Amino acid sequence: MKTVTIKQLLNWAFVQELPKIGAPERISGAAAPSSWDVLSDVITLGTMVDKSPNMFGVVSSYIYEGEPHADAIMVGEAVKDLSERDFSIPAGWKPFPEWADERGLVRDEVARIVEAECGRGGRMNGRYIVQMVTTSAILGRGPDWTVDFEPKEIALTVNGSPAWFVMRQQRDRAGKLVSYEDNGYDQKKRRQKPGAYRKYKLDMPIRSAVVSRLEWQLWVSALESLHLALSGRLSDHDIMPFFPNRAPWATMEKERVDL
Repeated sequence: MKTVTIKQLLNWAFVQELPKIGAPERISGAAAPSSWDVLSDVITLGTMVDKSPNMFGVVSSYIYEGEPHADAIMVGEAVKDLSERDFSIPAGWKPFPEWADERGLVRDEVARIVEAECGRGGRMNGRYIVQMVTTSAILGRGPDWTVDFEPKEIALTVNGSPAWFVMRQQRDRAGKLVSYEDNGYDQKKRRQKPGAYRKYKLDMPIRSAVVSRLEWQLWVSALESLHLALSGRLSDHDIMPFFPNRAPWATMEKERVDL
């Protein structure tokens, strides 16, 4: 019985064992293609013959190496089953505790991006999770959550001058009072109107940073599900305890966490 982490188990299954599925098999006692046979094809054709992923989403080996280990098959099936699971991000998720957010601009932008990214067919979709887990298993690491920038808040301007806004009310056709935003700068008096206020925005997009930390949390949740599904069920592998770290950035650690 070999003791491994859940990450090591996934890497072993998707890199060493599952590519054996769909590899050329011996036919009528004939030997499988040798490494030279494969290299000869590359030299002759000028490229490696394109192959579609097998049932577990990995490209099959070009050389027959035997059947995959039964434990690897169980791992592959468990990853496929993630497509039926529901994943979520907690309400009020704050992925950037290291950033100043005096006016809540980061908070609002995070909420907007999460809603856009996690809608129907988005990053919380089970099929996307399977693809992400498979890719991470092959690479031997999870999504990169590190961010090397911090956005700044800048005031809106009009033709290089400060932009001012003011809230007004008027009645609609039904006689109901509705609020609307109006120009808050008095051109004649050359000053802002009473009650006028400034508006601010972030000086750079943060979508890539939000997505990277979103994917880290989803990946860790997927590993937790796989650990629960596979522990105690494998014939030759014993999985070490798993302690999910969904927010390594909360401790201000800038180095990539190795689960």
